[in-house]
Amino acid sequence: MNAPNDIRLMLVESATRLFADHVDHKMLEAAKRDGWSEALWQVLERAELPRVSIPEEAGGAGGTLCDAAAVLRVAGRFAAPVPLAETGMLAGWMLAGSGLAVPRGPLAAGPARDDIAAARKQGNKWIVSGKLARVPWARVASRLVLLVHDGERDLVASVDPARCAITPGRNLAGEPRDDVVLDDVALPCSDIAPAGAGIGRGALRQRGALARAIMMAGALERALELSVQYAQQRVQFGRKIGQFQAIQQELARFGGEVAAAVAAAMSAAGVLERHTADGCENGQAALAVAAAKIRTAQAAHEGALIAHQVHGAIGVTDEYVLHHSTLRLWAWREEYGNEVEWATMLGSAMQASGADELWPALTTN
Repeated sequence: MNAPNDIRLMLVESATRLFADHVDHKMLEAAKRDGWSEALWQVLERAELPRVSIPEEAGGAGGTLCDAAAVLRVAGRFAAPVPLAETGMLAGWMLAGSGLAVPRGPLAAGPARDDIAAARKQGNKWIVSGKLARVPWARVASRLVLLVHDGERDLVASVDPARCAITPGRNLAGEPRDDVVLDDVALPCSDIAPAGAGIGRGALRQRGALARAIMMAGALERALELSVQYAQQRVQFGRKIGQFQAIQQELARFGGEVAAAVAAAMSAAGVLERHTADGCENGQAALAVAAAKIRTAQAAHEGALIAHQVHGAIGVTDEYVLHHSTLRLWAWREEYGNEVEWATMLGSAMQASGADELWPALTTN
């Protein structure tokens, strides 16, 4: 990732204060029932945080992908129940890159799976049909931003969710993952355009995987923080459990996992940003994102295990905040491809490139 500049540091500090002021256990429990926090979204939108990395000329707040990644890492740390990644890094990127207006409000993006939405021109309108499974945040979005195909090319469509049939679903953490059916939805030409350069299903899946890796890095930081705090407070056999060598060793191992996850995720954001800026080979960005998703998923497995071992039974209760982080770790590691899928892709790419390219791939950002 690019070295933090003063503006990014100020952005992170501001985001941290905002989330600390508005995210607490009561709000997270309410969001688990309701699917999201509209009140938190309104606060974030007033601060323009969902629009970071969207160009100002498209209605965004400006900034870089690494700026958005820094904010998203903070959001992951606080388990923020809002579609922050989907609005800016995914849907906003698709709209702005295709010359479409970026509306206010929460946005959903898809599909990054094998689902297909088809579009056909009819007079002065476009007709869109398709079935999309487990679209993140669809039922709370003000617009669905979808990749559709007209038989010859990819297009980006901005769809009013009220015109779709949405069946609510949830991931393990209680976040909306909804099935969407579009049955001959008519769109004006102003709401659909050819997909811009570099925008497609593979790129959307790649960005989604990066977003989840960054969010997992933040959630891991929070789980480690809670574990260290608990170890310093909990007394067993007359001593704080943090004084036992076995606990110290596990927390140290947890710290190493967190450091590796953060480094992998934020480095991948930097590689993808440079790819977007100077047109470096897409393969470099794909390898960086694959490595980040694999490493953060592995850290999520080990970190959640250690966190719950340190906390004991209290860690899984609704009354304690740890489960908000660990449930998201388990859910996010499966989204936009789990570590097995990305490891298979990474291994296939390395095999295809040949032995001489292995070392450069490992050492080149």
